[in-house]
Amino acid sequence: MESTKKIVPLKGYNLSAILDGCRQGIPTWQNALYEHYYGFANSICIRYASTDEDALEVMNDGFLKVFKGVLSFVVYGDESTLPVVFMAWLKRIMINTSINHSKLTARRISWTVADNTLNSVASHMEDPMENMAYNDLVKLIQQLSPAYRSVFCLFAIDGFTHEEISRILGISVGTSKSNLLKARRNLKRMLEQQMQMVMAS
Repeated sequence: MESTKKIVPLKGYNLSAILDGCRQGIPTWQNALYEHYYGFANSICIRYASTDEDALEVMNDGFLKVFKGVLSFVVYGDESTLPVVFMAWLKRIMINTSINHSKLTARRISWTVADNTLNSVASHMEDPMENMAYNDLVKLIQQLSPAYRSVFCLFAIDGFTHEEISRILGISVGTSKSNLLKARRNLKRMLEQQMQMVMAS
C-alpha cells in the first residue's frame, strides 16, 4: 500500500555521486537527496503521524539520521542494486524515527491492552480498508491513537509480523494482535461514519 509516486532519476547525477557528496557533508548534495526522496519518505512518515506537521518534523529528523549514517552505508557487489538497497535503508530509518516519535508523544497512553479475547482472531480478520484510496486511508489512520496507529502501519502497510512488532514497540504479541484488530474496527467505524455523512448530504 506504498505511495504510487515513482522515483525519477536524479537530475544529471547518479545516486552514488549524490551519496558521496552527502558523505562529505556538502549541503548541495544533501539537499539534492532530500528533494529527490521527499515524497517517498513523507509517504512513510505521514502514516505514523497524527498531523501533516508532525509527519514533516519526523521526516526531517529522519533525514538528519540519514545524513549522519550515510558514512556507514555501503553496498557491496553490483552497483545497480544501490537504489533499491538505499530505499530500503531509508524506509527503515523513517519507520524507526516515526515509532520513536510516537512513543515520546504517547507516554500517557498505555500500550497494554487487557482484552485477550480478541487476540486469537486479530491476525485472521479481513482488512476492511484494503480497497480504499491511499490518501483517504492515511487521513483515517492519522485519527487513530498512537498505539493503534503504530501497530496498524507496521503490520498492514509495512509488512512486519506481530513478533517483530512486539520487539519494535516493546509490547506483547497478544497486545499487537489486539491493537491491530481494534485499529481496523475503529477505521471501519470512521469509514462508515463518512459514508453516512455523504449519503445524508
